[in-house]
Amino acid sequence: MKGVNNYKMTTTHGLARTKERTGKNERSARKQIKRALERGKSYEAFSSWERKYLEQEARDGCKAIAYDGYCYIFSEYGFCVTMYPLPVWFGKKKRFDGKERIRNAKVYARTHFSRREAVAF
Repeated sequence: MKGVNNYKMTTTHGLARTKERTGKNERSARKQIKRALERGKSYEAFSSWERKYLEQEARDGCKAIAYDGYCYIFSEYGFCVTMYPLPVWFGKKKRFDGKERIRNAKVYARTHFSRREAVAF
């Protein structure tokens, strides 16, 4: 059918948060949600910290998807429940200066990351 939107699968809260946090109008926000569901990456596509973060966010039967710097939470039926920005460290390559492990994570974070990144560590 011409003119029918196939991507109305969102809650009012999910749509409002997408509009607010991306600065887009309703139509663009709906398209962003649709693209997140189609092209976004779930926890299976990541390893280590990113995987743990998305697994932690996906609770109560929901699915967390990372797309375009945001974490979208979808219900088991495919409705966008909410979305929020991903942490600054998400998706960045982790390096430990050739060390196999870090003895004191807080000291390492303070000396190697910016203040905003160190809080998440």
